[in-house]
Amino acid sequence: HQYTRCNKTAAKHQEINIKIMTDRASFPILKNSVILQIMEEVEIPLTEAELVEPGRCRERVREVFARLLMLCWGMTTESSLSTLPSRITSTAQSTFTHPELYVDALPEIKFFCLLSKLMTICGNADFGFKDLQAPQSKRFKRQLSAVINFLKFKEDMQCLVEQGQEEREELFAAMDEVTLQCAALEEELDKAKRLNQSKMLERDQAMAECKEMEADIAQQNRKQASIRQETYILKKSANELKDQIANLSISLRELQAEERQLSKEVVDSPDSIKFELATAQQTLEDVKQMI
Repeated sequence: HQYTRCNKTAAKHQEINIKIMTDRASFPILKNSVILQIMEEVEIPLTEAELVEPGRCRERVREVFARLLMLCWGMTTESSLSTLPSRITSTAQSTFTHPELYVDALPEIKFFCLLSKLMTICGNADFGFKDLQAPQSKRFKRQLSAVINFLKFKEDMQCLVEQGQEEREELFAAMDEVTLQCAALEEELDKAKRLNQSKMLERDQAMAECKEMEADIAQQNRKQASIRQETYILKKSANELKDQIANLSISLRELQAEERQLSKEVVDSPDSIKFELATAQQTLEDVKQMI
């Protein structure tokens, strides 16, 4: 919402500036009394004689232009109009053959560039060095009218400037809040990444343990399968032995029956019969022990 409001305001200001640039070429040439009154209101000393005959007081004309520049650009000291950046000063010292010759020229050039730019913005684009070195009453009056027109416009637009500044402060506050939120989210993201990394290590460890358990289970399954095979074989052998015992039991009963039948008909040696019975019983016991 803040960005949208700022964009709308910027677009509105741009439309106003375009209209101003198209209309600024025609500004009213003010009367001497009006110019002097406004100069007094903005606390820039200027007499009627200086306004009518500026060529006789070039230094005063320069002072008036300097005060107007400070007023329009929002400067607090006149030295800022001619003070050069350190990089330009160092370049002049190292590049020019006689840098002392430019000590006064370069600040004067800067002053003229600022003043020329101001005049262009105010709709007076034909401002030149001659207007500082040999000012003329008609041109001086026209130049002051242009700057006063700009100051009036600036005063009328001050509400929009203040509104823009308020919106800018709100935007900066919103940006600061978003920056703090972003920092908090980045911190949470870092914590989440560290936690995720820890969880990933735990997962890898758990997966390794699962693989070991799977290997153990596979080995146990193989052992169980081997035991089942052995159990099946033993059960089969036990069943075969049970069948043999059953068959031997049947044979023993048949022999006992036959013995009883024969004992009725034939008298045999008791020791021989006892031996045969003992042998059959021993065989039966051996089979049972094998089971």
